[in-house]
Amino acid sequence: MRIATRRPGELGVALLLALFALVVVTSIGLGMMFLTDTETIVNSNFRDEQTDYYAARAGLEEARDRMRTGATNTISASLPTAAPGAAGGVLYILNPTGSETVAPWNASNSYYDDEICKEVNCSGGQVPPTSGWYVSPALTASTAYGASPILPYKWMRVTLKTDQAAAGTANVMYVDGKSANATYYACWNSSANHEFVQATACPASRQVYMVTALAVTPSGTRRILQYEVTRDLLNLTWPAALTLDGSSVSLSTLSGPNSNPYQMQGNDHAGCGGASGGGSSPAIGVTNNADISSVTSGIPSNRRGNYTGSGSSSPDVENISSSLSSNLNSVSALNSLLSTIGSNVTQPVLTGPITSLSNPGTSASPQIIYVNGDLSLNGNVTGYGILVVTGTFSPGGNVGWKGLVLIVGKGNFVGKGGGNNEYDGAVLVAKTVDAMGNPLTSFGAANFDFSGGGGNGLLYSSGCIAQASTLSDYRILSSRELMY
Repeated sequence: MRIATRRPGELGVALLLALFALVVVTSIGLGMMFLTDTETIVNSNFRDEQTDYYAARAGLEEARDRMRTGATNTISASLPTAAPGAAGGVLYILNPTGSETVAPWNASNSYYDDEICKEVNCSGGQVPPTSGWYVSPALTASTAYGASPILPYKWMRVTLKTDQAAAGTANVMYVDGKSANATYYACWNSSANHEFVQATACPASRQVYMVTALAVTPSGTRRILQYEVTRDLLNLTWPAALTLDGSSVSLSTLSGPNSNPYQMQGNDHAGCGGASGGGSSPAIGVTNNADISSVTSGIPSNRRGNYTGSGSSSPDVENISSSLSSNLNSVSALNSLLSTIGSNVTQPVLTGPITSLSNPGTSASPQIIYVNGDLSLNGNVTGYGILVVTGTFSPGGNVGWKGLVLIVGKGNFVGKGGGNNEYDGAVLVAKTVDAMGNPLTSFGAANFDFSGGGGNGLLYSSGCIAQASTLSDYRILSSRELMY
């Protein structure tokens, strides 16, 4: 039998190998743990960055929407009229969480607006030089736009845009390329689709605003986003209480009710907060002399005195082609106007046929409603704002509207009254498609039929037209994230 022997140099080798393997495995495990922690941190940071980005976007969208006159908790009356840096030139909307204090004008506040000095010349690099440079007290975020839990945007700032504010950073790119014009106002040329600057304040329809929002997450992630916005110019001027936009090829038709309470008046009536001081317009406006006879023949002879306006004849039916605004005098121009109105709707576009409106608007919150197809309304309904119907509009019962009604497409208004409601503002009917829905190159024969009788008259109201004209949205000209 051979007895195993060990050489002295081999003692402990297995232990060393085991320890080495343990170190390798431990290193791999620690490396995996480190990578896992790193990935967790990266994911957490990415989540914070995305939360911050969309929170800031939410703040921008709230401010932009509330700039509309008819918006819930509108800020239209508080919008700055002076350039940033001047007294009242900055409007802040605050969104604190819990009991925290958000004071973007205070350099010691956690949410101090140190970006404003990149856009205006500040005193000592901290605050604009004019006392009272921001509107006080500041406004607060609206619960109508709130999410649950509250999104971490802290403030929104609204200012008029100046020549210097083109880039929103210290590396200024002037609108007109002239640093000497840094304090000029930036205006919007809607027809040429570009900005320009001038020394005096822009007209209300051409003002460009800078809307800026800061969002900060609990972990400290911070992002600032900015919009440049301007209001779409609807340019809604109506020449008559009822306008039948047609052509001499296809005669427009009208069927008036036998009911004596039904009135169609072109003289200006008070409504929608406006006084009756706009003078008189035709009761019915047509675009050619042949339509005067065609429309007049559809009014019962014993009710022609119910159609009054700027003309001396009864009924008052006049050729208004010479006073028709450019956005109403052709199919293409009218379609372009409808496209602009459609892009400013205050609720999703509705697809007909439909028989009701969930939100026809109120006097405090008028709406822009666009129905692509037929609309039938019955019962007690009073709408406010702008109503567009591309199919047949069939109001019945006690239905009325305060604002503008555009029946453009099929150009067919078929009403049946009976109540004591009315249409205050103006109505336009135009046929721009054929029976198959194909677009026409020139207007077809518009039809206004109220032979169902009853009340529901039509009264011209410059106040209601003016209110409807201010409902356009502030559209985004450009957007950016401010990095500094």
